[in-house]
Amino acid sequence: GVLHKNMIFVGNPGTGKTEVARIIAGILHENKILPTSKVVEVDRGDLVGQYVGETPQKTMWKIREAMGGVLFIDEAYALAPKDVGFDYGHEAVATLIKAMEDNRGKFCVILAGYKNQMLDMISTNPGFRSRIQFELEFPNYSRDELKDITQLMLKKRNYTISDSAMQKILDITDIKRREPNFANAREIRNIL
Repeated sequence: GVLHKNMIFVGNPGTGKTEVARIIAGILHENKILPTSKVVEVDRGDLVGQYVGETPQKTMWKIREAMGGVLFIDEAYALAPKDVGFDYGHEAVATLIKAMEDNRGKFCVILAGYKNQMLDMISTNPGFRSRIQFELEFPNYSRDELKDITQLMLKKRNYTISDSAMQKILDITDIKRREPNFANAREIRNIL
């Protein structure tokens, strides 16, 4: 039987999920598991339509585009909003699950987002649960790692930084890291 190569990536923004998806696409292609190394990045807006019949069409369009490679769905939990009466997102989920079954082994789906919302979505959806092989967790970066990231970003722009300015940046990230949706590398980019 052909294995499902689908995965979920859990973690805050700016922890490298998209970057790792690209690396994985490359690895799957190099090992002849997938015919291409392309990654098609989508979010709810790319899959969910505004009127009847539009959602399955939009979703299939993106699936076809990703065929042979990776379909990376960021903030995937937005497709299955909780405590909402009717939502077209559920049509996107149904279309996606059917395509994962019908085209097993022909493309890889990576669902990404905040840990709690993602695990919630998977646990309430047996269709996803049975078709996902791997779960990768992306922890927040530590103060030291954020320092390295800051230095890399500054180097790319040919800037240097004083020690006191660096400490200030890291002190800000220490405070921000306590917030539930700390944006990691993205936070650094914003501060810079």
